[in-house]
Amino acid sequence: MRKGAFVPAVAALVHLAAARDVFAHYMVQTLWADTNHAVQDVIDAKNMGIAAFALNIGNVTADWATDATSQLFKAAKDNQFKLFFSLDLAQHKDAYYYSDLLKQYAGHDAYYRAGPDQRPFLSTFSAQGTDANYWASFLGSFGQTNFYFVPNFDDTPNYFDNPRTWMNDWGKAVDGVFSWETAWPRNSNTPSNVSSVQDENVLKAAHAKKKAYMMPLSTLQYKHWTGQHWYRPGEVNMPQRMTEILDMGDRADYVEIITWNDGGESHYIGTLRMEGIFDTMYEYANNDNYSHVAWQPVFTSFIYAFNNGLKASGMRPPIDKQLVGSMWYRAIKRGASCRSDPEGRPSGSGAAQDAVNWAVVAADYGLENLRLQIWSGGQLIRKVALQPGLNYGSEPGLATGPQYFEVIDTANNNKILMKGQGSVDVKAESIGYCNYNYVVAGLN
Repeated sequence: MRKGAFVPAVAALVHLAAARDVFAHYMVQTLWADTNHAVQDVIDAKNMGIAAFALNIGNVTADWATDATSQLFKAAKDNQFKLFFSLDLAQHKDAYYYSDLLKQYAGHDAYYRAGPDQRPFLSTFSAQGTDANYWASFLGSFGQTNFYFVPNFDDTPNYFDNPRTWMNDWGKAVDGVFSWETAWPRNSNTPSNVSSVQDENVLKAAHAKKKAYMMPLSTLQYKHWTGQHWYRPGEVNMPQRMTEILDMGDRADYVEIITWNDGGESHYIGTLRMEGIFDTMYEYANNDNYSHVAWQPVFTSFIYAFNNGLKASGMRPPIDKQLVGSMWYRAIKRGASCRSDPEGRPSGSGAAQDAVNWAVVAADYGLENLRLQIWSGGQLIRKVALQPGLNYGSEPGLATGPQYFEVIDTANNNKILMKGQGSVDVKAESIGYCNYNYVVAGLN
């Protein structure tokens, strides 16, 4: 296959504006000190083009938490990467619980800074009933340290229903806002697509007050832990959302990928560190059969486009690649009864479809004779002529057995140029866990 240099190396990506950065939500978990896991996570994210990890932290006193945080900041400093905190108020409602942690790290060389005066960035997960006065007081308690505050407060009154009123009420406390819930379709038992309508409304209200807007980007939600069992699609949510974000041009100031390593909710794109994964999570989220790293090249292409104000048609593979792509599917059929799982099928399972999903990013040369083919259970279910930029689809006809995709050269006896196969065959019925997490395979 021909090679070209339409996209510069990730390390050399140049942002059009300092504010157009992409982050990844990172769950602070146990990281064994005798491994290089913290370093490798930082390097992997940096190589993708991610600007910083948003460290979701709910426990600031446990030894495992303080040790993991220390490892990550050292790794970030040593590798010219950045970090900032996302305070998990769902675990600790009192923001003052995090005060000492913020004082310790806000001045760190690896702490991410934003805004015209380059202030330390701070976010949250949820508001948990707090109000603007509470946050104005909390943020004012740090003396000369003035945080650039972009929280996820989409669980507060008026946030989505009347964002102008919300901005009037909260404007004194925030520098921007982050909408977590718009990353997926609403909870439903019928198939639905992700939408940026609510993002547009909140963004307009934020920009009218000269506040930043951070958009969420995710793949799916599937959780089978702590008595919770639910599914939110899914299917082609990821490339649809990428397209919506890029269609907004330069209006979205930041993007946060949900998530780097949250095995519990299945929307991880990094390598899971098994020392931080509970046994019950491991049943449906692991690196052996449910690795999601094959999504990373597509995210890299998206990040390049976002950093440079391009549409989805302007996404390009990293340097020296003509094509990058991935395929994903659930390893049980939609009609599975899940009798072997005490909790049965997850809530929202009716939104799932029997489909093989895929995304391929193509360069703008040498595509004339190339064709993508999707195979399910030994049957060819789709042939696709690729176009430059982001190509994606959700192909009905998921069959039991192996799942496979390939790129062939139709002008050279249908020679297979690239291919990928899922690590788990599809079954009609679940055995053990009713697993709605995705099997993800990459083109190689």
